[in-house]
Amino acid sequence: MTCGYATLRHGTALKLSITERSTMGSVTAARVASPTLLDVIPSFERHLRAENKAARTIQSYTEAVRRLHDFCSANGMPLEVKAITSEHIEAFLADQLERLRPASARARFASLRQFFAWLASRDEREIESSPMANLKPPKVPTVPVPVLSIEHLKALLRTVERDGGFYGRRDAAIVRAFIDTGCRLSELSELRVGDVDLDLGTATFIGKGGGERINPIGTKTVRALDRYLRIRAGHRDAELDRLWLGRSGAMTSYGIAEAVKRRALEAGIGDVHVHQLRHSAAHYLRLAGADDDAVLRLMGWKDRSMLHRYGASAADERAREVHRRLSPGDRL
Repeated sequence: MTCGYATLRHGTALKLSITERSTMGSVTAARVASPTLLDVIPSFERHLRAENKAARTIQSYTEAVRRLHDFCSANGMPLEVKAITSEHIEAFLADQLERLRPASARARFASLRQFFAWLASRDEREIESSPMANLKPPKVPTVPVPVLSIEHLKALLRTVERDGGFYGRRDAAIVRAFIDTGCRLSELSELRVGDVDLDLGTATFIGKGGGERINPIGTKTVRALDRYLRIRAGHRDAELDRLWLGRSGAMTSYGIAEAVKRRALEAGIGDVHVHQLRHSAAHYLRLAGADDDAVLRLMGWKDRSMLHRYGASAADERAREVHRRLSPGDRL
């Protein structure tokens, strides 16, 4: 939280909160109006950075606050943090549910809950209590996690591996790394050359919150990375530390996602988002019988509820396989 200090005559420092304004040379601090939602966003961002939150998390949290501000402003509702009530939050969430998917509205709810909890914390004390203390998050219907079939994954790999040029070898290594490790797009895009150990068969990822995770990689992924690194050595930007190179330096997350989409279209499997490869990796780990702790570690999850979400698709697949084998109707 941003604080100011006014020095008193005897050298005593008077700490002022973000809702106070000090007059230098004076013992008194003039109280100003309660800060608005927008006023406290910079302080909230500093708090989140101090908590070592990921950049995307900070963006998501602050974006929710901005959207709440815009909603309140457009509907004649108060903008001061002390004046916002649970009714205002509920109206905002109802509006979000009309505009967004339930999962996105729930994410906005979670972001605002963190924001108001911070405002009410003992360190900040900008509000007496959170207006969201007794609110329940929007319900999100259970939606099957989209996964790619084995046939689609094989088609994608055939497409990238028949291209022996620089971009073919690069994209083959990218696709195999996604499938083999189930890593996040941000984790893959931030890989450095030194994060990959082909002899040990490992890749070191920096996950959410800056935590390090060492994932094993299979022999085919090792081979794909080896082929890419050999051809990468002749790239004009080969001296860069970032692993993935494009036409003009290191690839961005967007560039990697677009490369996968382009290859999926070439393979004839439709519009594929890179996160589907993460979903697919988790699905096939569960289908193969990997235990909970192994999946948690390999996928970089801390919330065990993710196991249920991703495990459901594998459980459905196993149930279908049992039905195919037993087929009650065919026995009559």
